[in-house]
Amino acid sequence: MSGGEKALKDDGNELGRLLQFWRSRLDCRRIAGVDTRRRRLKPGVTQKELAKLAGVSVNWYRALECGGRHKFSEGMLQRLATTLRLDEPERIMLFKLSVGHAPPAPRLTGDISVDDNMHALLGLVLPHPACIITVDWTVVAHNQAYERWFPWVANEPNIVRWSFLDLDAREQLVDWREVWAATFLAQLRVALAQNPDSAELRRLKEEVLDGCEEAREIWAENRSQVHADGEIRRFRLPCHGGEVVAVTIMALAPLRNTDLCFIVLLRAPGRDAPATGTTLASVTD
Repeated sequence: MSGGEKALKDDGNELGRLLQFWRSRLDCRRIAGVDTRRRRLKPGVTQKELAKLAGVSVNWYRALECGGRHKFSEGMLQRLATTLRLDEPERIMLFKLSVGHAPPAPRLTGDISVDDNMHALLGLVLPHPACIITVDWTVVAHNQAYERWFPWVANEPNIVRWSFLDLDAREQLVDWREVWAATFLAQLRVALAQNPDSAELRRLKEEVLDGCEEAREIWAENRSQVHADGEIRRFRLPCHGGEVVAVTIMALAPLRNTDLCFIVLLRAPGRDAPATGTTLASVTD
C-alpha cells in the first residue's frame, strides 16, 4: 500500500475515500494500457495506473486522494471523472470536494440555436439514431434512438472527448485506432485550420492529446480529413448485446446555420460490413 493509500485512514478525508472506491470498481481487464499479467487479488486499478490512464502525474493524483491543498485544474478533474466513469452526481461530488464548486457547463462553439424544425427532424428520422453537433463535436440535441445507443451523452456531450478519454470507447468503436481515432484527429486538424480563433477547439485538442498517449502518436502522423459523410463505421454497443452493427454516416449542415451539423446513422446491410474510411492525407503541421 502506497503512502497515498495509507492516508485514506483519515476519517476526515471524504474525497479520498470516494476516489478509492471509484478506483476499486473499475474492471482492469477491460482497460487498455493496464497490465493484468501480474495482478493483485485486490480489485480495481492502482493510483499509478489511474494517473497514467487519466494523463496526470502520480504525485498530482496522490495529492488529490490524500486531501492535500493544491490547485486542481478543471481540465484535469474532467479527465479524471471520465477515466473513473463517474456519473453526473459523482462528477459534481468530485468537483465540490476538490475545488469547492460544481463542474462548469459545457462551452459550445458558434451559434447553437436549435429551432423547433430541427428538433422535429430528429424525430422524423427515427428509428435511426440522429444528433445535432457543433463544430467542436458537442451534441446539442439528439433523438431517443441516439440516447439508447449512446447513453454516455447525458454526462459527456462531446463525441471526440468521449472517444479518446472514456474507457469504453475502444470496445464500442470497432477498429478504434485506425478508423475512429485517426479520422477524428484528422478532422480536428482541419477544423482548427478553419477556425483558428476557436478556444473550444484548442481546448479539445489539448485535453485529448494530454489525456491519451495514442492520440499523441496519431496526431504526429499529420493527417487531415474534412468530414466522415458517407463512410461506413461499425459499433459494438451494449444495447445490441455486443453484436457488431454497421452504419453509414450521413452528415448534413443546415444552410441557415452551418455552425451545426446534423448526423444520422443509417444501418448498413449486414452487421459484418467492413469498416471503411476516406483516405487521410498527410500534411505538414
